[in-house]
Amino acid sequence: MDEIDPWGDVEIGDYNEKMERFGIDPVEEIADRFPDNKLVRRGIVFGHRGMDTVLDRYENGEEFAMMTGIMPSGVFHLGHKSVVDQILMYQEMGAQVTISAADVEAYTTREMSLEEARRLVIEEYLTNYVALGIDLEQTDFYFQTDGGNDYHRRSKLFARYLTQNEVDATYGGAGPGKIVSALTQYADILRPQFPENGGPKPTVVPIGIDQDPHIRMTRDVVSRYREREFHKPASTYHKFMRGLQGGKMSSSKEKSYIALTDSVEDAKAKIDAAKTGGYQSLDEHREKGAEIAEDMVFELLAFHLIDDDDELERIRREYTAGEMTSGEIKQIAKDEIESFLREHHQRREEAEPVVEQYVAEHDL
Repeated sequence: MDEIDPWGDVEIGDYNEKMERFGIDPVEEIADRFPDNKLVRRGIVFGHRGMDTVLDRYENGEEFAMMTGIMPSGVFHLGHKSVVDQILMYQEMGAQVTISAADVEAYTTREMSLEEARRLVIEEYLTNYVALGIDLEQTDFYFQTDGGNDYHRRSKLFARYLTQNEVDATYGGAGPGKIVSALTQYADILRPQFPENGGPKPTVVPIGIDQDPHIRMTRDVVSRYREREFHKPASTYHKFMRGLQGGKMSSSKEKSYIALTDSVEDAKAKIDAAKTGGYQSLDEHREKGAEIAEDMVFELLAFHLIDDDDELERIRREYTAGEMTSGEIKQIAKDEIESFLREHHQRREEAEPVVEQYVAEHDL
């Protein structure tokens, strides 16, 4: 059985081991072909599958697509923002952008009502997406339940090209709800290549490694499907930002994340309570320096709050040398999060009527 469960509470562990096991190539080999982006520069986007074909199209000024999904699991927090940062990069590259709101999956695998899934997608995700810079008018956005007859028909036809052994090996004991969810996701991944969306084209799906089983199965389906031509979907893989207190960041653990709707005061309090790699004794910290790999505040800076690589390197160097204390790095993070949230909250206010109008015009 594949130990990666795309519906489970995944602890990835060793990324390099997973790359070797599942045949994921390192992004560093092709990083210079991407536009300048801090997630790529810093190895946060660390792996890819089949990305060369997408970049060939981009470099030649030809059509390509990017597809991603929204799982309405709770409030939108900084752990989700890495995906939006990548959507923005592909939007600027000229990709045909597709965003699926996974209300079918939320209903069949997470016991969430369709109404609650829709509310969360619109109020939490779409509003923050627009506030962060996503242009919905240049995006094929849809709820899975509203995907249309052809979309749902194709998702069922794909089942012919899978075997029970493959499903068991990839998903383990997947029940009917998960199988329906998986087939629907194959249709999501391939939707940019449907005839009504311009036909076959290289398409990239930026994901966490927990979703790789869906990519591999879609690529298998494409290799066997004869009724219509599809390009095998490409994928990039980004690291998960860990929770502020260590371990997995989760929407069900409020202290593990900073939501983009948090007040400045609440966000600062969460940073004050965050796990650091410094020592409690100042003398010991000065002598040994911080363990940067165990510092959630530095991770927050690296993922989201410090854009300048030289400034981030200065902080890393001084902190690991013991010249900077945990209190000082927390103060840097608090200053940065205050600037970010104050600006973002203003943008959210401006985004709300835009989203309301979009929802009304598209009858969502």
